[in-house]
Order: sequence, then structure tokens, then C-alpha cells
Amino acid sequence: MRIFKNSVYSVDYLEASKTIQFNWEEGHLKMTYEDFQEACCNFLGYGFEYQARTILIDVRNFQFQLPPQFPEWQEQEHYPRYYKLGIEKVAYVMPEQYVSNAKEIAQEPGKFELRNFSDYDAALDFLHSS
Repeated sequence: MRIFKNSVYSVDYLEASKTIQFNWEEGHLKMTYEDFQEACCNFLGYGFEYQARTILIDVRNFQFQLPPQFPEWQEQEHYPRYYKLGIEKVAYVMPEQYVSNAKEIAQEPGKFELRNFSDYDAALDFLHSS
């Protein structure tokens, strides 16, 4: 179910699996880094509203150049909101050529597991598995 859409991103809620899905739209190329951060924060707001337990992020058409300070912001500012929400699993869907170099996070108590996929259905299977 589509719950939000603008020119930069859209958000879907997959009720059966309590998954919040983030999709980058074509207009994201015109955004600033601050717009990017705002989109990420707004997206998680929907996660809180719908009490999501898993996250699916579709970056297959993501072309925005992230600055060098992004990983630090992600670890220090963004991921703590995932923990507060109680996210259990995160799946990224991306082009095949990027999967092997993408960061993954192993399952640990109190943290979410993060995996990367080139196939949307495989990502959903991961999110639905226990």
C-alpha cells in the first residue's frame, strides 16, 4: 500500500510482513544532501507510525552522490532510530554489480540484520524468514 510519494521518494507499507519500503524516485537527482537526510528521517517516521519491524530500501535507480561524512551520520544519527523503532531486519535491493561490495550487518542481540539483494523477491523472502 502506497502511503507517501513526492518527486524524490515514495514509501509503501507491506502490512502482512510489517515492512516499510523506501523507493527513490527520478526526482532524487535534484536533491541536496540535506534533502537526502530529511527523506531518510521522514521515511523512518512512517516506520514509527505503522510500527514496522522490517525495512526494504530500493536503491536500484539511486544515482545521488553521497558525501564522505555519510557513513558517520548513518551510524551516529540514523541507525539509532532503527534501534529505537525495534527494526529486526533491513534489506537493500540494488543492481547486481554492487551487491558484493555493499556493507552487510550480521544479526546480533539488540541490533538489526542487514542484507543486500539484486532480486526484489529474494529480499522479501529474507525479510519474511524467521
